[in-house]
Amino acid sequence: MSETTQREAALVLLEEVLLAARHAGERAQGEDGEFARGRKAAYYDVLTVALEQAELLDLDPADFGLGVFDPDALLGGRAAA
Repeated sequence: MSETTQREAALVLLEEVLLAARHAGERAQGEDGEFARGRKAAYYDVLTVALEQAELLDLDPADFGLGVFDPDALLGGRAAA
């Protein structure tokens, strides 16, 4: 596999992982209990780091499925888009 193909594959993998985390976090919104709170906090942490790094690297979060997503919604903040 060429280096370019490997990089493209890695970007696809990263996008799929972030989308899976977003969707799982959104599904957890309807759940109650300590375990659900822990899951939401974990998804929040992962997605927040991704968005912070995207900002530092001047990347558009929309390019990997997080364009208008607000991770604060996972912890009871603003609503996710």
